Amino acid sequence: MDITIEEIVAYWTNRRSEVGMAVDWTEAHLLCWRCAHKRNLQRCHIVPRSLGGSDQPENLVLLCKQCHTEAPNVADSEFMWTWLKAHAVPYYGSYWQLRGLQEYEFVFGTKPFKDLDSLPDFEDQLKAMAKELSGTTSTHWGQGKLNPSTVAWLIHQVEQRLAKAK
Repeated sequence: MDITIEEIVAYWTNRRSEVGMAVDWTEAHLLCWRCAHKRNLQRCHIVPRSLGGSDQPENLVLLCKQCHTEAPNVADSEFMWTWLKAHAVPYYGSYWQLRGLQEYEFVFGTKPFKDLDSLPDFEDQLKAMAKELSGTTSTHWGQGKLNPSTVAWLIHQVEQRLAKAK
């Protein structure tokens, strides 16, 4: 594909509002348009080639590898924008942590740190324990960030330690 990242960003900058998106157009050449992480960006077809989509800028967005694999594969070009905006978070880089919290709630059936946030120095303890435990986690090759299930495990471990300290 001969279309550059810069050509894709330039095309959409003049045609789509960045309101409600995970990134703004000034950083769209650096950050994934879904999770806002600074990653190697892939050209993702809005409408897949197999469904008649072209390799032109009007049919391409920029996603990291993980977000690209989760992107919709449908012939409805507007749905890509709906999907991107649905995943936008208010702070850059917090998308995968929020997904980890959702994973925690799914796996354990409850919100994390229930009744523990009243502990003295809760935030300081939380940060220290998370930092200590981060050495017991890793990422899948090529991802460069913790996936949601690993974040859920990390939260659970911190929560168990805080409960013991209570």
